[in-house]
Amino acid sequence: MNVKRLVAAVAATTAVLGLAATAPAIAQPEEPTTATTTTAPETPSTSEKVPSDASEPAERPTAAEETATSEPATTPAEPTPGTTAGTTAGTTAAEPTTSAAEPTTAAVAPGDGEIQRRYDSLTPALRAEVGNPVRAEVVAGDTLRWQDFTNARFYWTPDTGVTIVQGQIFQRYLDFGAHEGLGVPVTDELSSVGGTSRYSDFVFRDATGEYPSTIYWSTRTGAHLVVEALRDHYRALGEDRFGYVATDSYPTPDERAAYNHFITPQGHGASIYWSEFGVASVKGAIRDKWAATGWERGPLGYPISDELDAGDGVGRYNEFSGDGRLLSGIVWSPQTGAHSLQGVIAQRYVELGGPTGILGYPTTDELGTPDGRGRYNHFTGTGGASIYWTPQTGAHEVYGGIRARWSQLGWERSYLGYPVTGEYDIPQGRASEFERGFVEWHRDTGAVVDFPKN
Repeated sequence: MNVKRLVAAVAATTAVLGLAATAPAIAQPEEPTTATTTTAPETPSTSEKVPSDASEPAERPTAAEETATSEPATTPAEPTPGTTAGTTAGTTAAEPTTSAAEPTTAAVAPGDGEIQRRYDSLTPALRAEVGNPVRAEVVAGDTLRWQDFTNARFYWTPDTGVTIVQGQIFQRYLDFGAHEGLGVPVTDELSSVGGTSRYSDFVFRDATGEYPSTIYWSTRTGAHLVVEALRDHYRALGEDRFGYVATDSYPTPDERAAYNHFITPQGHGASIYWSEFGVASVKGAIRDKWAATGWERGPLGYPISDELDAGDGVGRYNEFSGDGRLLSGIVWSPQTGAHSLQGVIAQRYVELGGPTGILGYPTTDELGTPDGRGRYNHFTGTGGASIYWTPQTGAHEVYGGIRARWSQLGWERSYLGYPVTGEYDIPQGRASEFERGFVEWHRDTGAVVDFPKN
């Protein structure tokens, strides 16, 4: 990822064009959105194609290059001195000589006439949309030509032939410095599969490599730039299914990553982040929870997975980079909403099977205990469940009747203190060990008993 180049591009655009490097009001970068319920993505119905200037690009014709040839010329010889046109006997007249010029072929510059031929081949409707030429064709050498029209610009290169960038996409392209900022267009304006957006692809080339990007346009969000891996991931998710591009690609405040924000077809917020951990998306209520924790600057770090099924067909979750040593996560269900887990508590939760394990779904974020010593999450588990952690005891689960008895006694503030083991088998049933005692559940009687350590 060339985040430094993205930073430079945004800075240059802001400085030269006087643009604010912020997203439109519909989705301000790095701002949390109103919490919504995450649902499994719905496949939107196919929308009618609406080009950014109500156009559909024409097929690209191929035209043979024209060759100009001069006509041969004949030049009569001058008469030899001392003779006349009518010679007398004994006098030898000079024979006239004929000199024929060799035919010559005018050199045709690469791309000469290609833009005009492409324009001439357009349908009347598309020609009306791109408008008339407004200035002469610019020839930047043997590998680049362009010409401006009322609502479009035509480009020619040996690799792409003639491509057209038009309408609102063209205007946004100019904002980013046109071919000097984003490179030349490598496609005409095209439609997303479902027809909800229009786009043009670009490639910037320099000594360091190639940098692809795309400007997407929709009636809902306008025209916005999506670069490199962010664009590729967006397409892999399904452009129309994931949502409308709502911001340009921006670097994160720490300049370690880049992102775009989106609006889903259902109207929820969504984002794609590209960091050292890879490219991942986050949306809906899970994204809202992440935003509330401080985005990537908070304890959860960067998203490292797309939103995934929790394994029961009901819930959803995302994984995050956490503190760099241990991962974190946000888990959502319709009944519990979205809640975060961090560090060793998250690790223990995964070891116990996550949402489909004995603990079920989290009902709280990770919270601090009243004594300031520990951290915990509560879960739905049968009869209620929790994981408690302290630096001295580690992270241990407690649930069911044993947890109910511990809570009756006053949780960690009781004489038992914090759990030092998870629940385990004993001959009479099940037990958990605490710092200063034990709680047992007896299978035969259903009794739950507690007693101190000797």
